[in-house]
Amino acid sequence: MFSIILVATDGSSESMGAVRAAAEEALRHNASLHTICVTNPGAVQSMFVSPQTDAINVNYELVTEFLAEEAKKALEEAEKEAESLGLSVTPHPVWGDPREEILRCAEEIGADCIFVGSTGKTGIEELLLGSVSSSVVTHARVNTMVIRVEEKE
Repeated sequence: MFSIILVATDGSSESMGAVRAAAEEALRHNASLHTICVTNPGAVQSMFVSPQTDAINVNYELVTEFLAEEAKKALEEAEKEAESLGLSVTPHPVWGDPREEILRCAEEIGADCIFVGSTGKTGIEELLLGSVSSSVVTHARVNTMVIRVEEKE
């Protein structure tokens, strides 16, 4: 049914649940598995750019380095999860708006299914902008699976 699966991760438990589900589905269908982690510097840029001068505070550079490192860790964690099931993955570290970049990547690689977690690390941004998973489901041209991880009691 599926030949190319894309799964979005941000390192959260919800996204790792999506990675597990996507990897299991890839095994069932002998599909290739791609992971994507989108770093969105725009989400924090306004905190580090002076509105009067448009000068970027040096802390912004540190934050973007930190975000890039977190994305790398999330992709490595996803790769370990897939490898534990005997799968190899193709990682896609990307900068931009996750709602747009996940869809762009899916189209670029010819994915026929996208997996996302029901929530991620976005916090207040999710309330203000709408969730990434909702946007992907609404705008995807292919099947999209939203994975909800049960909370442990």
